[in-house]
Amino acid sequence: MNLPAKPKVTSWSWRLLLLASFLLLALLAGCAIVGPTPTPVATNSSNGPPVAPEFQNYYQENGGLRVFGFPLAEAYVDPDSQRLIQYFQRLRLEYDRAQDEVLVSPLGEWALPVAVAQTVPPTSDNSSPALGSEFKVQDAFLKFYQDYDGERVLGPPISDQIDDGSTRFQYFQNGRLDWVPEAPLGYRVQPGRLGEAHYRQIGIFEDPGRNRPMDSAGIREADVSAMLRAPILYAGEQQTVYVDVKTPEGQRPVAGVSVNLTAYYNGQSVTFSLPETDGSGQSYSNLTLEDLEPGQKVRLVIVATSPGGNTIGETSKSFKSWW
Repeated sequence: MNLPAKPKVTSWSWRLLLLASFLLLALLAGCAIVGPTPTPVATNSSNGPPVAPEFQNYYQENGGLRVFGFPLAEAYVDPDSQRLIQYFQRLRLEYDRAQDEVLVSPLGEWALPVAVAQTVPPTSDNSSPALGSEFKVQDAFLKFYQDYDGERVLGPPISDQIDDGSTRFQYFQNGRLDWVPEAPLGYRVQPGRLGEAHYRQIGIFEDPGRNRPMDSAGIREADVSAMLRAPILYAGEQQTVYVDVKTPEGQRPVAGVSVNLTAYYNGQSVTFSLPETDGSGQSYSNLTLEDLEPGQKVRLVIVATSPGGNTIGETSKSFKSWW
């Protein structure tokens, strides 16, 4: 049986095979080198507004989505300052065309509760968080502050850490840091959504009177919330309680509400009368608790009453003493 002869492989055929192999390898190498295309600038959704060109470098160089969140609207020119403004979920950016400079709006100063601001000691204009500021940045907040150039983006701290019972936060000139314990590891410190809060307040709604205070005389029910200066009170410190009273619908501040606070600890109870709520619906007071021992839990019950003496709302908080 005669088998067909094997085809001869000439030197020219070998050259063609080698050339094809080299071309294939080059093609594969090119695919590995090129890699994915750059990630587009973040938007609020697939059809959401993009980061304005004037802010793109600043946004990307200073934490991007992690620090600023998504843009909420297209950039616009403020008629008063003539600066380009763009709102993000957590912060607001301004572009000064004359100086060719990007600035972060001081939304932390805007959002700092009135009652807290009244107890804040003044700081030097030349101070910094590391050099002489009245307030310290500590623990996980400090790591975030250092990792994302907080001194430049967030500005100096303008409050101590504050605890409202559900989370802990601290105000800075331009923003706020929140401690979110239920978030994944590495994301438990998050900038507060002050950009979104300011964006919603300045005129996106049709009701221009939503921020005007309500008189307590006609209020039968109110939402009462409270914050504590210190969730753990150490020796020599004084506890401060901040109370906020708003209408259940529309969350309008209620002025002229009487606020009483009862502290339960060490088998005794002490009652304090706080000042009436002001035009922002807020009241605060420093608490002096006698015979407070280390390791004690102090429970606070806060009751808001109308001018007629009717209870319109209440809340409770607790803290521990230690030294």
